[in-house]
Formats: sequence, C-alpha cells, structure tokens
Amino acid sequence: MEDIIQYTFLVLCAGSVFIWLRKQPIKDWLIIYFLKGYISGFIDSFLVAYHVLSYPVRLLPQVFSIGILFDLFVFPILCVFYNQTTYKSKLLGIIGQAFLYSLPVSILEYWAEKNTQLIEYHKWWTLYHTFLFMTTTFLFVRASIGIIRRYTKP
Repeated sequence: MEDIIQYTFLVLCAGSVFIWLRKQPIKDWLIIYFLKGYISGFIDSFLVAYHVLSYPVRLLPQVFSIGILFDLFVFPILCVFYNQTTYKSKLLGIIGQAFLYSLPVSILEYWAEKNTQLIEYHKWWTLYHTFLFMTTTFLFVRASIGIIRRYTKP
C-alpha cells in the first residue's frame, strides 16, 4: 500500500508541474519551490537524525533518510500553489490560507502515521507540530518571496 501511495503522489507531482509552471511569474514559483524544498529537507534531516520521526518506507532508502517525496516534491509544490492563490491577497488572507493549506496536509500525515509505514512519530512529535511547521514554513516562504519581489521590481 505504501508504494501505491508514494507513486500516486509522484505522478500527481509530475503532472502538477504543467499547471503551476504555466502561470506568471515563473521565476517566483521556481524560487518558492526550491526554497520550500530546501527548508523542508534541511529541517527534516535534523528531525530524523535526532530520532524525532522516521520514514520506514521511502523512495531511495539507501541514499536518503528523509522522505524525499514529501520534502522535495509534495510540500514544495503545495507551497507554490499556496503562493499562487495568495499572490494578490492581503495579510489576513495570506495567514488564513496558510492555515487552510496546512490543515489537510497535517491530517493526511497523521493518517499516514497511524495506518501506514510512510512515517513514524517518535518522542514529542505530533499532529500539532506538523501543522505548526507547515503553517510557519508557508508564511516564511511567502514573506521571503514578498521581500524578493519588493527589491527586484524594475
């Protein structure tokens, strides 16, 4: 079952590239994608190294200890979609949508932790930590691209 879930997400991510790369400004979406991937992978590496969580079934297990599918594909693409939907939003809309994007991801991860071998929580990690991490990184990346846009306008 874990393999079916992983390959389904991989196909969905590959297909979504054609959706999010068609919208302008592509430069912003690529910056967001790589920044969110870097943040997720970097923090997840620490969480796995300190045995806060683990990924028993993952892509390329002999190379990576983190869940690269989610850290480097799913979450960054979701962050791009979040940034596209908040592109012209005010602060309240930006914060509200961060919560709305984080909630289903957190619930899905919690379900995966209880019903599959894709992720295991250890020590103190919970659904609330996932929700807080997702919301915080969405807002951080959104603020970062806002600063970049402000200082790179012609």
